[in-house]
Amino acid sequence: MTDPSAWDDVRRQTAAEMLPRLRDLVDECVVYINAHQPELASDPELAAGLQSSAYDNFEQIFRMLADGSPVFEASAPAGAIDYAEIMVKRGQPLQTLLRAYRLGTMYFWRLWRREFVTRIDDPDELMQAVDHSMQFVFDYVDAIAEEVTEEYAVQRERWARSAAALRHETVVRLLSGEGIDLDVATQRLSYDLRRRHLGLVLWTHPEHEAEDVIHRLEQGARRLAASMGAPRPLLVPDGRTTLWAWIGFEDEPDPDLLDHAARDSDALRGLHAATGEVEDGIRGFVDTHTEALRAREMAERSGRRGQVVRYGRVVVSSLLLADTDRARRFVARELGALAAADDATTRIRATVQVHLEEQLRTGVTAKRLGIHQNTVTYRVRQAEALLGRSVTDRRYELETALRLLGSLGD
Repeated sequence: MTDPSAWDDVRRQTAAEMLPRLRDLVDECVVYINAHQPELASDPELAAGLQSSAYDNFEQIFRMLADGSPVFEASAPAGAIDYAEIMVKRGQPLQTLLRAYRLGTMYFWRLWRREFVTRIDDPDELMQAVDHSMQFVFDYVDAIAEEVTEEYAVQRERWARSAAALRHETVVRLLSGEGIDLDVATQRLSYDLRRRHLGLVLWTHPEHEAEDVIHRLEQGARRLAASMGAPRPLLVPDGRTTLWAWIGFEDEPDPDLLDHAARDSDALRGLHAATGEVEDGIRGFVDTHTEALRAREMAERSGRRGQVVRYGRVVVSSLLLADTDRARRFVARELGALAAADDATTRIRATVQVHLEEQLRTGVTAKRLGIHQNTVTYRVRQAEALLGRSVTDRRYELETALRLLGSLGD
């Protein structure tokens, strides 16, 4: 293969034949990187960013090889630029980003070399193909890595100077228990830490990677705060798809007001939200946030959408689900046929749960569910037939099983 055109023909054909397998090859590469950098897989934003960056880079290099484009024409694709920004906002050091590129390069090189070994029999020709392609691949990665390093530095400086970064740093220090003067923290956050606090977590799953959802999350948090009579919540973005929020109260808020806000799906408008309970002072600032995070876990586990999940409503399930296998066995034993997933049984189960929450008051249950009292009575009888006992027998176990079933998900 002394003729350079021969190398061009081989690389063009090889790259063109590999392009249809692009998505599978990227998935394999991401698995390889995550095996060596598990911290990237444990964070949803880092995982999504890695997938997008790997895909865009693989697609670009395959197309350049297939088209015969010179390596100096390479520039960092959109996914790679976005990944540098995500790394900054998730607090990851530059070394982590560059190591991902080294691992990705190693995977790609092994993949590309393996293709040549299966296509070229002559040892001399194979050596020349390896030399040419190695030069191309490593020059490409060197150029891209230099560009994303510059982007990382720009984003890091921008983030470090922003007010959002200062709020985030201050909040993280408070949550971690680091010593920080309360008056200084209050001034930085423009939020009185000595009040009562209700912690919230809002999140969403955008349809497009480039979509800026933080503004939507902030609007949702403000609508929820306004519905509780507290127009100025503390808002702290945590990455690109999650918002931490705290609503401050001078006095103990009306529980009915909180319940009404939790049922106000119009405030969310397609977003997801979870709250802690109202807690006092700096200790309460931390505790209510931790509770909101646990409530989010329960919401994600159960697949709840379009509603605010309050920690107080799921605290028992959260504690009991520390052992999911035992929880599933407990639910199956207590509910039996009442655990069926069909629509009719689901309605019966929901009615019984509200009936128990309302202390077996048929009228109150009917009003809350928007159905006739006779329907409540009929569904309770159906539930008792499925259970083989009265709903008042083993009542605590029944209520617990109903809550757990709603939190276990599939």
